[in-house]
Amino acid sequence: MEKCPACEALVSPGQSVCRRCRTDLSVLLNIETQARMHEKKAWQAFEKQAFEQMFYHAKRSAALITTPESGRLLAGAAVLAGKYETAVNFFKIWNQT
Repeated sequence: MEKCPACEALVSPGQSVCRRCRTDLSVLLNIETQARMHEKKAWQAFEKQAFEQMFYHAKRSAALITTPESGRLLAGAAVLAGKYETAVNFFKIWNQT
């Protein structure tokens, strides 16, 4: 997280409370950590050619933090898992952002 979601002050890595507005950022930091863990597991599954597992972890990562990158990873995982219609839908949604 680069900025506090409440006041948009810059946030240092690992900072759990906003220095400006005192918002507790620990829950959001935990969500970011979980999303990165699922993204990493998706790439590990890709290396093993375990595409259903890749799709699962890419979907979890994108559900936790929605970014164009997470959407493209999910679309790619869906293609590799043979979920073509799902892949097209995810790509259309996240490619617009």
